[in-house]
Amino acid sequence: MTDTNEILRTLLSNFPAGELPVGEPQRLFGQIRARLDQAPDASEELKNLYKVSGFSDFAMGLMWMVDRAQKNPGQISIGPEDETLLLSSFRKAIGARLAAESETPAEPAAPVSESVIGSELDVQAFAGQVEQLAEAVQSGSGGTQMLLEDLLVECESVTSRGGDSDVVGFASMFSDFMKYISEKELFDDVRVINILSNVSSTVSQWANTPADGRAGILEEALNLLRDFKTHFE
Repeated sequence: MTDTNEILRTLLSNFPAGELPVGEPQRLFGQIRARLDQAPDASEELKNLYKVSGFSDFAMGLMWMVDRAQKNPGQISIGPEDETLLLSSFRKAIGARLAAESETPAEPAAPVSESVIGSELDVQAFAGQVEQLAEAVQSGSGGTQMLLEDLLVECESVTSRGGDSDVVGFASMFSDFMKYISEKELFDDVRVINILSNVSSTVSQWANTPADGRAGILEEALNLLRDFKTHFE
């Protein structure tokens, strides 16, 4: 049993599930709790939950609390602020899920364990991951390493699928950059913060532009990443 499994078991056992509406919300929480509790490596299962549409905030909250508890073993229990964060993010996820089901009654939403991002890149979700990493590094909040590892997996998936040369090039270069700052432990370096901020801004602009107008938008990010090591020499 890993530390993450033990911490999550404690956190979820203290989660105020009774404050969720009776029915689907409580049933779904029980399903998620069981999957995390039974997973050989709960940290990997949390990464899967993060990819489920609507549940990224809830998963991220748990990641942050796990990271905090690992650094401060005496802070495993859920406090009032933690309850508010987790309840709010879980209710938001449930609301989005129920809304999706009501809009497409002929096609029920897939189980949580199967609703992960598919083979096609979800550009908005991808941009959101980049933004969350940038914000986590800038604020020094917990969960940065998990965010980075999750984003590495997504970038590697992009490069293996191929497609648009700018997107594949960005994914490849950004992977190299993330591996470099992780190996060198440069998360507190102002140069890393600046690069991530600029890259995140460019990727957000690219994701928010209609597909037929995205050509060339990633160039600024590509230029930043192409020779990023020169900034650290």
